[in-house]
Amino acid sequence: MKVEIKKVGVWNVVFSSFSVAVFVVMLISGIMGMFSPDVTFNLSFLMNMIMSAIVNTLLFLVFTVFFLLAYNILCGIGIRGVSVELEDKE
Repeated sequence: MKVEIKKVGVWNVVFSSFSVAVFVVMLISGIMGMFSPDVTFNLSFLMNMIMSAIVNTLLFLVFTVFFLLAYNILCGIGIRGVSVELEDKE
């Protein structure tokens, strides 16, 4: 069965586990920066790493909201949406 996604709920994406998953990925990327040879680990570095993860998460979510709004507008004016083929579970 083919299903076409016409509209994506923006608030459903923002207030789901998607934002937590993005934050965890950004935090892991900050932790990877700890292995740089010129880093001295102290409280300032830790706070900077957490703040950069929060800022990067917010930026990613803002871009996601803009892309979802653009997708919804384009689907609203008649451009085809994403088609997904589903199979029946036996």
